[in-house]
Amino acid sequence: MTALLALYYLTGAALESPQGLYGDRLEEMETEELLSFVRRASQEMERRGVRPPPPAQKVRVTRELRIFIGPSELKVRPMAKSVLLLFLRHPEGIPLKQMTSFEGELRSFYRRVSRSSDPSAIDERVARMLESFNNELNVNIARVNRAVALLTDSIPDYQIGGMAGAPKRILLDRSWVVWE
Repeated sequence: MTALLALYYLTGAALESPQGLYGDRLEEMETEELLSFVRRASQEMERRGVRPPPPAQKVRVTRELRIFIGPSELKVRPMAKSVLLLFLRHPEGIPLKQMTSFEGELRSFYRRVSRSSDPSAIDERVARMLESFNNELNVNIARVNRAVALLTDSIPDYQIGGMAGAPKRILLDRSWVVWE
């Protein structure tokens, strides 16, 4: 629904539906293409200062760091979950080039959700992910975003995103996030 609102806003009130802009092609677009479009439209709305309506579902983080969007639990790998928790804690966003400044906090989350009990293995895994020439951080962000897309229609509100060079963040108003 947010995508349609974004499209409506970006194209102006002259169009009655996205079909007017894309015709039959809208139904043929691949999922990734649609997700990319939604992200771009949301970024443009953010740039213009337009906020979409609030999401329909709250995010709940339990004491055990299980994450629920509405009634559904978000199932992702431990490192991806740690990345999501870090971004939920920082509504201002995090520039990816400065992720090493958040290494301690990321490590703390990973220790709690990892299946490993070896502290040196945990430290090594977090350090490896934050290496500047490693794509692992982007892979984990993509894993989070794909898992979120399966649970909600308000994809941009819950996903980690941002314009190139700008801090990455989750747009969701933190009043919709409950930490137990």
